[in-house]
Amino acid sequence: MKGVKFIFSSVIAAVSAAAMTLSLTSCGMINEGLDPCPEPVARLRFVYEYNMEYANAFHNQVHCLSLLVFDESGKLVARRNETSRQLLGDESYRMDISLPEGKYHAVAYGGMECENSSFFHSSDPSEASDISEIRVSLSQECLDNDSKRLLHNHFYGTTDFTISSAISTETKVEMMRNTNSIQVALQNAYGSPISHEDFEFYITDDNTLFDKDNNLIENGVVEYRPYLTETRRSESATETKAGSGSETSIALAHFSTSRIVRDKATPTLLRVCRKRDGAEIFRIPLSSYMLLFKENHGETAAMGDQEYLDRENSWRFVFFLDDSNGETWLSTQLIINDWLVRINNTGF
Repeated sequence: MKGVKFIFSSVIAAVSAAAMTLSLTSCGMINEGLDPCPEPVARLRFVYEYNMEYANAFHNQVHCLSLLVFDESGKLVARRNETSRQLLGDESYRMDISLPEGKYHAVAYGGMECENSSFFHSSDPSEASDISEIRVSLSQECLDNDSKRLLHNHFYGTTDFTISSAISTETKVEMMRNTNSIQVALQNAYGSPISHEDFEFYITDDNTLFDKDNNLIENGVVEYRPYLTETRRSESATETKAGSGSETSIALAHFSTSRIVRDKATPTLLRVCRKRDGAEIFRIPLSSYMLLFKENHGETAAMGDQEYLDRENSWRFVFFLDDSNGETWLSTQLIINDWLVRINNTGF
């Protein structure tokens, strides 16, 4: 019996060795007549958690996706697009890319491949493109054409990954949003009627051109105009000189802008002018006023200024005018995103 067991064990060992040899030869050592082994696959997961809720909103907000993959030398080696909202809306969505072994850097954009995209590549990436040449621009139409002023949301993200063997490598691409929704409301502190037709609203900035790292490149000052202006009637949002809770009219301007960055040569300015004579009612450095809320709110006070500006993308400002003609800005209080901010020093 011992001899039989020994022979049986030897047979098993021989079969195992043969299987290992077959496995090795099937992946390229001696592969005549055999199918080639598949290339390694990178499986990319996309998330948009860089917001004030710290929750993944990628599947709800990104409607089209484009990806550029560069090798270690910075050369473009792969390009992929996904335009199916159904696929991108599925939380299990992953983008698979087959690549040879090596180290790679991927740059992702959300919104650029959609039919109503507001941003585009300044020059079309090609197989010979170097990553340093990548530029993304806001379309001039979005500044000149009233029907294009509401920007299609634009997202950016990167990741580095390594493929070292013929197995799937999963990596996460963290996206950030580059577009802002800004609502400016004018309300008379005395409760007197006010109309949007009496004012002109402007935001000026230099924020229409991005480099490969999503940094702004100086490209000239542009003027954003509202995509919608309107007058609404409602109860006062806060106590006015006309009394608490009285009905009042509010002039509203709705803007859509590119990324807002504080520390750059050209500040982001909000201007409101009286239409009948062009007189300027007020001019403020917008990013500084955006940060007033951060400074007055404990949960965000410790956050970096630029991180706060990037995470928050929906802004609502209520300014109060302090005379019966609605011609002077009351600079003692301001509502930002439903929070009352009292201004003690307006010298920004």
